[in-house]
Amino acid sequence: MALRLRWVYLILIAEQVVASGTFIAAKWALVEFEPLTLAFVRFLIAATGLLVIHLVWPGRRKIDRSDYGRFALLGLMAVVVNQGFFLYGLRFTTPTHSALLYGATPVFVFLLAIPLIGERPGFLKISGVLVTVIGVVVIVTGHKLSWADKEWLGDILILVAVLAWALYTVLGKPMVAKYGAVHVTAISLIVGTAFFAPVGLLNLGSFHPAAITARGWWSLLYIAIGTSVVCYTIWFWGLGRLEATKVAVFNNLQPIVTAVLSYWLMGEELGARLIAGGVLVIFGVILTERG
Repeated sequence: MALRLRWVYLILIAEQVVASGTFIAAKWALVEFEPLTLAFVRFLIAATGLLVIHLVWPGRRKIDRSDYGRFALLGLMAVVVNQGFFLYGLRFTTPTHSALLYGATPVFVFLLAIPLIGERPGFLKISGVLVTVIGVVVIVTGHKLSWADKEWLGDILILVAVLAWALYTVLGKPMVAKYGAVHVTAISLIVGTAFFAPVGLLNLGSFHPAAITARGWWSLLYIAIGTSVVCYTIWFWGLGRLEATKVAVFNNLQPIVTAVLSYWLMGEELGARLIAGGVLVIFGVILTERG
């Protein structure tokens, strides 16, 4: 059992490394794509791939009529709200700053999981979430943040996206137990893409594929396949094996990985406070996993 849990943790850590690259790839893609166009094309690719996987993956079962509304809400949260606000907000702020704001995910998940799915707020779990939040605060206050150029707007939009992701996580957990991670991910993203289609199609008139560079296309494929197909599926796979709060705490690894990637790829600065905050984040993850 302990060995199996260790593999779950390692896979979730690997998922967070890939997910952290989303902030860099999306920032690069937004140089060449309008946010709504990027979101639509991204999820059109992801939904197509997930549909194929959904049809061939074993364990597929008919969706109960009583779950139609839940899947509609999951799709709305994952695609329309989460990614719509995330991509538009990222246009005004930095990848590292966005990842830091996503570090608040466990707090929202923790607060939502208690009333919605009956998680128990144990002492170690509460302590772990608090320590990880302190770690994120240490990291944030170590950056010289400028509120110019609408960065404040980007922050607000990103926080709305974080809240949507937390709700998607909590509401999706019982569905994973019923239908499986692959099928819940596929159906929710397909439904969400259908919701987003009217807005996305309206923006395609100004989209010129020939003007997109190779980096723009690779960035799009990274967030469409690496993030939306692989990471989203692993996220729900983890929810099928751990409590929602425990899975969400892994999100606190993203600020560290994103900051390192931003340093290597975009020239953002690292500092002692980032390292100290990273140690707190890791310690918080350990506490929560033991709770």
